[in-house]
Amino acid sequence: QVLAVAREALCAAAGRCDTLVRVAPDWPAAPRPLFVTLAHGRRTRACLGRDEPHGSLTETVRALAGEALSGDRRRPPVRAEELDSLRVLVAFAGDERAIADPYQMNPMHEGLRIESERGTVAFLPGEARTVSWALAEARRIGVLLRMVDARFSRFDAVVLSGPAVLAGP
Repeated sequence: QVLAVAREALCAAAGRCDTLVRVAPDWPAAPRPLFVTLAHGRRTRACLGRDEPHGSLTETVRALAGEALSGDRRRPPVRAEELDSLRVLVAFAGDERAIADPYQMNPMHEGLRIESERGTVAFLPGEARTVSWALAEARRIGVLLRMVDARFSRFDAVVLSGPAVLAGP
């Protein structure tokens, strides 16, 4: 049901449909940080996340999925016609664990969050194949200038994944 809500919100945001009728069950426990990602194969096309919910689980997924098409400042906006070739992932992040050295974690199995006074960026498990790549990306978007000025944490995530658009009947 969560993926169906995300698909419907993507459809509406892309101007392919008008109504939002799908509903997901409410948060099964305390709300978690949530991410909506659009991917083409193993390459992330767009990703947005929130530490705090935007209302119910349905409202939070709808908001993030709707914003995902144009809200990822790391990448150009997703075009409506691209949706047919993308997968949508909805990720629920676990508790963060502070680490002094980001090289202490494995980005293929854990998420990495980088915070500085310039902003925050998070990489879901598997999004960054290496820590060096994640750090370079954080520098490229202006979040990371100097390692000593940043805070690093790792987290686990539960990821739901499926096609961004379901084939018609």
